[in-house]
Amino acid sequence: MSCSELTSSCLIAIREELKPHVHGGKFFTSEDVGNLVRRLNTAIALAEEVEEEKRDLERRERLTGGRQRCLAVVGPNVVVFPGHAPSGGGRA
Repeated sequence: MSCSELTSSCLIAIREELKPHVHGGKFFTSEDVGNLVRRLNTAIALAEEVEEEKRDLERRERLTGGRQRCLAVVGPNVVVFPGHAPSGGGRA
């Protein structure tokens, strides 16, 4: 059984494989343990990638102060430019 690219899917697959061993009906061979360790290493690597991506996004947000610096498309032919509205509510 292989793990997908989602950490939760990988962990669910490992859990499902371990369930028959819960009540003592099955025993682990050294090959089973080796496979379990490899699959846990895969899950750990996937979790570390997610954590690193989260840290990068948080760092980027801290540096920009939470401001978006790109254009926001609001309609088929309308592009809003970030900036400040003129004082007094009038048009620029």
